[in-house]
Amino acid sequence: MNQDLEQLYQAYSRKVYCYLLSLCQNPVLAEDLMQDTFLKAAKKIDTFKENSSLSSWLCAIAKNLYYDAMRKQKNTVALEEELLVFDPNQRDLRIFSCLHDLCEPYREIIYLRIFCSMSFKEIGEILGRSDTWSRVMFYRGKEKLRALWLKKEGKYL
Repeated sequence: MNQDLEQLYQAYSRKVYCYLLSLCQNPVLAEDLMQDTFLKAAKKIDTFKENSSLSSWLCAIAKNLYYDAMRKQKNTVALEEELLVFDPNQRDLRIFSCLHDLCEPYREIIYLRIFCSMSFKEIGEILGRSDTWSRVMFYRGKEKLRALWLKKEGKYL
């Protein structure tokens, strides 16, 4: 089986890498995602249906991993862009003050997601919930944090 996986990698790694590079325009990210693609393919090889080619199946896995990575990056960057663009000398104190006022589990989820860079799946595992629950609670927490921020700034939604 290991030899089959090695042959699969040898045969398709270049194609998958080039495909990922065309999506992300980042050689380092493309390399990381290519490795993740083959790891996932190795785990899920028994689900491969031969009504498509092996290369298109691998590229579909790669595309989904790329989209997951972009969603994760977007969620992290969006919150930082929205909240961390104020006076650099005062922003940390004000943000942490708002976070302190945020009720649980929102506070913990935001800490884990933003400051520990954890995935929604990892957060769900820590809190004994699903990744979907973590995603929804992160969004709600972000909205509550934004409202607290605006209230402290004297602005209202």
